[in-house]
Amino acid sequence: MTETMSQSVLAAVRSLLPSIAAAAADVDRHGAVDPQVIARLHDAGYFAMLQPKPFGGLEAEPEDYLTATRELSAACMSTGWLAGWLGVNSWGLSVRDQRALEEIWGADPRALLCSSYAPTGRLERTDRGYWLSGRWSRCTGANHASWMSAAALRVGPDGAAQDFMAVLVPRTDYVVEPIWNGLGLRGIGADDVVVSGAFVPEHRTFSWLNLTLDAHVPALDRLPQPTLYTLAGTMPLLGAAQRMLAARLPAASTPLSALAMAHTDVELSLQQIRRNVGDLMDCARGGGYPDAELMLRTRRDQVMASDRAVRAISAVMQSPGHEADEVLMERVWRDVATARMHVSSNVEQVLSVVGRFAFGLTVDDLIW
Repeated sequence: MTETMSQSVLAAVRSLLPSIAAAAADVDRHGAVDPQVIARLHDAGYFAMLQPKPFGGLEAEPEDYLTATRELSAACMSTGWLAGWLGVNSWGLSVRDQRALEEIWGADPRALLCSSYAPTGRLERTDRGYWLSGRWSRCTGANHASWMSAAALRVGPDGAAQDFMAVLVPRTDYVVEPIWNGLGLRGIGADDVVVSGAFVPEHRTFSWLNLTLDAHVPALDRLPQPTLYTLAGTMPLLGAAQRMLAARLPAASTPLSALAMAHTDVELSLQQIRRNVGDLMDCARGGGYPDAELMLRTRRDQVMASDRAVRAISAVMQSPGHEADEVLMERVWRDVATARMHVSSNVEQVLSVVGRFAFGLTVDDLIW
């Protein structure tokens, strides 16, 4: 994707931000993002940013997707979180069977996917494929998607797990059960998806344990699998922090040193993320795979960015001033309190692995 095309998409997304911000209270009140907003983001090119080029995508630089997601979240965190996850679910699919991608985007280049990579599905071998059943919780944007990408365990005749797999399932084969009623992020529609029994042909399955990167896989899709998924859970927090810091009034009594530290923490996080993603892309373009040090540094800085964003928002919330927009701050605080519960923001889990590595201990964890 050329820089001109990238700037065009960002400019188109930014033109939508005032109306998205104006609708944020309604999204929170009614618990849904207007489908017309999703359509406008399609028109802007946002959902094509991480989509494979052969199927109408742009294969943009990750930084462009992350920037657009952060700015959407600053305008409305529900909209940014929803769009961010619907967008990232098109990433990395070049490693899948091309027949499956043709089924998804051949007839509809605008098709969106929801996802869940908790292995709560069960795959049993049958002729020419598998029989799938399971329930996946908190699938953001399930009602905006026409496909689901989900994890499942392949089990043998004895019921023992034999493989950790991902499957692609069309909307006709699953049911969305509306259960989302979060304290915050009320418009993301993170509902349950249920498959009561569906045939999944071989070409719609993918083994995480036997991953191979063929020559046709673009550099963008050669990034380690957790990279953009974890960042999709962090950029909305950074966007919310920037919104709260920008909303602070001069009359607020928060100590200036605390606010200066909050601004510095957010900027530091953005710089670290840019550096790490750039290093990962350089490695991918060179045909290599990042070593443990780079992968753990990336995950460490990402999870600390989530933590710093929450602390920056807390600095404003502690003493916002008498004329502060309390409705805005209360809504953003609820959104952040909900978002930080995502596995991508599990600071203790990540730092325990990073610490083991720093002391030369064996690390074989896949940190999601």
